[in-house]
Amino acid sequence: MSSSDNFLMCRRFAFLHSRVLLHRQDELAELEKQLLGMDDEDVDLDELALQSRRRDDQRPEEPSRKSVINKIDSKLKDYDDLTMRIRAISSIPQPSERDYGSLYKWIDAEKPLCREEIKFVKYKDDFIALAEKQEGGWFDGVLEDMLSIFPRPFTRALLSSPADKKKTDDEYVQLYSKYRVDILVRLILTIVTVVLLMAPTAVLFLVPEHAIVKLVVIVVFTLLFSAALGVFTKAKRHEMFAATAA
Repeated sequence: MSSSDNFLMCRRFAFLHSRVLLHRQDELAELEKQLLGMDDEDVDLDELALQSRRRDDQRPEEPSRKSVINKIDSKLKDYDDLTMRIRAISSIPQPSERDYGSLYKWIDAEKPLCREEIKFVKYKDDFIALAEKQEGGWFDGVLEDMLSIFPRPFTRALLSSPADKKKTDDEYVQLYSKYRVDILVRLILTIVTVVLLMAPTAVLFLVPEHAIVKLVVIVVFTLLFSAALGVFTKAKRHEMFAATAA
């Protein structure tokens, strides 16, 4: 799992987080009900105690309103911390189908753990990817899959750094350098961009007297450029609009 950031993933334990959250929430609900009950009693018995904290603190009743509020404060700290932690872990994306499938197949084939401890890998929907996803990371994966049709020595020489080659001698495991893959992806995207920008110019030059054809070419290549921008980059909507308009 440590051989590549693509395989750096673990379980989110969403179910357990939800159980603990509901437990803490109900504890606070009980304390809230207790505090409101004390307030309702004092409306009839000692309304001044609701208007003066000092007077309320001097009352001998147990549990006192002060002790209940202190307990609420303590529980709220735990609850707030828990909600922030759940929010943080919930924002971590799931691994791609490709990365999860690679890890699952490797564990299933190699069986590096005992039968009981290997069960964690079956909770597919509960997994999170700990490494930050690269821009267009899915395309990197598609490219790596496409390169698998070439001889292994060729792809290893092209995309694997010396450090990657030392990490595994398994003939079924291919580890590529992110830097080298990124260079190859950038080269391909550069070619695609040039084609999308220059092709309509060439077509318009070849058909100078066909207005309808010109209009169709402009619309088609504008749509293709917008689609490429949305698919291959993490551009936001306003950025895509500005790039297309330009």
